[in-house]
Amino acid sequence: MSAEIHGRVEYDLDCGQAREVLEQLLADQRFKVPDRQKSILSYLVERRLEGEDVKSYSIAIDVLGRPISFDPGTDPIVRIEMSRLRSSLEAYYLAFGHEHDVWIGITKGKYIVRFTRKAVTQKPGCDDAPRSVAIQQPALAPRRWQARRVTLFCSSVVMVVAVAAYAYLARATFSEKPTVYVSVEAASPEQAGEASQMRDGLLIALTQFQTLKVAQPAYASARANGSDRRYDVQLKYYGDGDDRSVWWQLVENSSGRLLMSGLERVDTTGKDPARVRDEIVKGLAKRLAANRGVINGMEMQADNSSLGNGCVIRAEYALDVRGDLDAAKDCLQQTLRWRPEDSDANGVLARVLVAPQGRTTAPETVDRALDLAKKAVATAPLSDRAQLGLMAAQAASRRPDAAIEAGNKAIALNPNNPDAAAALGGVLYAEGYRGAGVSMAIEASKDTPVVPRCALVVMALEAFRNARYSEALLWTEQINGSSPLTSVLRAASLGELGSDQAKASLNDGGVSGPVFRKTMDATGLQPELVSMLERGLTKAGADFEPVGSISR
Repeated sequence: MSAEIHGRVEYDLDCGQAREVLEQLLADQRFKVPDRQKSILSYLVERRLEGEDVKSYSIAIDVLGRPISFDPGTDPIVRIEMSRLRSSLEAYYLAFGHEHDVWIGITKGKYIVRFTRKAVTQKPGCDDAPRSVAIQQPALAPRRWQARRVTLFCSSVVMVVAVAAYAYLARATFSEKPTVYVSVEAASPEQAGEASQMRDGLLIALTQFQTLKVAQPAYASARANGSDRRYDVQLKYYGDGDDRSVWWQLVENSSGRLLMSGLERVDTTGKDPARVRDEIVKGLAKRLAANRGVINGMEMQADNSSLGNGCVIRAEYALDVRGDLDAAKDCLQQTLRWRPEDSDANGVLARVLVAPQGRTTAPETVDRALDLAKKAVATAPLSDRAQLGLMAAQAASRRPDAAIEAGNKAIALNPNNPDAAAALGGVLYAEGYRGAGVSMAIEASKDTPVVPRCALVVMALEAFRNARYSEALLWTEQINGSSPLTSVLRAASLGELGSDQAKASLNDGGVSGPVFRKTMDATGLQPELVSMLERGLTKAGADFEPVGSISR
């Protein structure tokens, strides 16, 4: 019998049909998963067709090549790979499901493949009217009545607790990630093919961001269900001579109100079509879906108090402008009380905990940040947010190699995320990999609505190190918010320039000897650069102990 699942019904296929659906999915280049996950999916389909139950042990042995001594209690590899596979299937069908009559899914908590089709709504006939049947209840014996009273009392207590919990949760409303529908129109029929390829590339790029959910307008069931906010991204593709342009509009789905529009343009001279598409897609994805992009900006304006996604994006904003991190921490902790498995909240909270003190964060706080980040990665292995949380926690624990590894994983998961490139650039630069750090900062600064804070700091530090003090000052002026490091950079740059404002900058930024030493310890900058900054501050009028007193 068919079981209805989220507006779709489970559908029985014969062996030939099931294998055909699987082959079509695996052959689609837009279904981007590692070969081992494709092997797992094929294995689960074959076992389903043969009517066999599948356990984690058999997946580990038969597909992942684990030894017969494999213990699922100590080795989580199967749970991790299955979580990744489920997430990839969900993202693929949300974006491209309208092209497929039959979808493949995997039951959560089990290793059972299901094939589903969209449910067909039928109007009830006369025979479908509900019928009531009167059943005479026998009288309860005295002992059974006593037991019934106890049961009723316990049920009442449970109901009171549930109502109280619901009332509290109702006050602390949750917001979900917004759903985005993407449609494209070519300005002329000759460019319809190019426009379609650009749209598919953009859908893939948007699904790599953790800030939103992506669907095509044809996926009507996604519009009909859920309470999250929804946006239409409407694109028009133009091709004139050596130019390729995309005019875009962001429209509020419920009201049809135009929220924002813009133009992405790429010069095609000397570039093959694939590179042109990639440049357009990268620019659009950053502008729309980055942490400081258009859609998150709209979400911030519409939501300033909710838990869940609203809390996560406010915390990321506070991290970038060094805003109220205490409020961000409190909000994220409240979110996790109700949703302990929320990978976004876990990963971002890890960053919030270590951001103020960096490498001087208390060990118990660092340990907590590591636990949160590892949980985020285990819950959502494909999340760049989770990997960024792990990178921050590893850097604070003075494990630079592990931090750099996590940062590289974040970029591999979402190469278009400017925040990931900027954050990794900051870690690389602090550890003495200056060229790589600057390169990442430059990459993070391209085609993005707001240059991430870490990228600006790296560019300012590199300019100062190369005695380009006016340029360093210019970079620091572009940094939103204030922090001890930016105060040090401004005052040192003004000191080297011999500016009359240098002393005032020292006082305004609260830059004293202890503050300077604590800041240098927290950031872990190389001794050579620390010495140069101290010299600039001395010229600004500061009085410091010798640089050798600064610990590493």
